[in-house]
This record gives sequence, C-alpha cells and structure tokens, in this order.
Amino acid sequence: MRRAAAAVIVTAAMAALLTGCTQPISNEGATPTSASSGTGPAFPSFSDMPRAPRGIIDEDSGEVHGPRPVPVWDDESRQSAIAAADAVMRAYARPDLGFDAWWAQLQPLLDQKATADYAYMDPARIVASSVTGSGTITDETSAYVAYIDVPTDAGTYSVILSRADADSPWLTSRFVVPEGMN
Repeated sequence: MRRAAAAVIVTAAMAALLTGCTQPISNEGATPTSASSGTGPAFPSFSDMPRAPRGIIDEDSGEVHGPRPVPVWDDESRQSAIAAADAVMRAYARPDLGFDAWWAQLQPLLDQKATADYAYMDPARIVASSVTGSGTITDETSAYVAYIDVPTDAGTYSVILSRADADSPWLTSRFVVPEGMN
C-alpha cells in the first residue's frame, strides 16, 4: 500500500512539474498557414525559413564545403582549357626574364604541385621563347584533366592542366618539353 501511495505521489508531482514547464505558444508575428483555422497556433511557412547550408562548414573560415559541380567536356571547357594552356606557355617561354618577373607571371597559373616543382627553375634554361600557334587538345579522357600540345619556336610542348570542379579554373600541373629536348 505504501508503494502504491508513493507511486501516486511521484506521478502527481511529475505531472505538476511537466505542466509547469510548458508555456503557452504565442502567435505574435506568425503568419497563419492555409492549414490553420486561426484557432490553434500558427506556424511560419517553410518557404520563409532560411535554408541550412549544404555541405560541411569550415570552423575557421566559415566557408561551406560541399558537393562540387562535376565538369564535362563541352565547347566552353575546351576553349577555356586551350586558352589556359596558351596563356601558361606564353608566361613559361620567357627565358629573357629574370626569375622574379618570370615567376610572378607564371606562378598564378600553376597548381600546388607545379608551384613546388618549378619554384627553383632558372628561366634562362627554357629553350622556347615564343608561342607560335594555338594549342590542341590531345586527350579528353577525364573532364578534370586536359592534355594540350602548344607549338613554340623550339617545338611542341605538352601542357597538362587540371581543375578541381566545373567552376574552377584550369591550372597547369606539368610542362613536357618537345621530344629530343630533354
């Protein structure tokens, strides 16, 4: 009997406690939805709520990192890859420049690995001094990587470009000197 009385007291106390924890819902500032008859609480429409960012938020920068747009080979991709290869070869084939001027023009067009690979190169050792025509794509196996042959006054260089996604620029990964010039 004592246990039953204690259970009733504990149940009554919990009910009183939980009832005291709830507060009436205010409709102030809320727009009634079509499902609302005006008698109950009105909730804002989902279209009025801010969307959660898709992806992972970088705690340091606040940037959202998520799915990236997948690149495809289309006319715009081809043209931008050829333009990038032509531009980087024009910056690379400058043996007449001192290192600092040469590097200032070349480095922004390189990816991280190429930046490390070419950071100590002497531009005076480059045999090409001018680009003599527009590049030609030689391999389209991946929409992330482009292999482009660019004619120069010292022969045809192959330029390997890559991009992180469809919205990223083409950056140079490697220069391949003309055969017989290594």
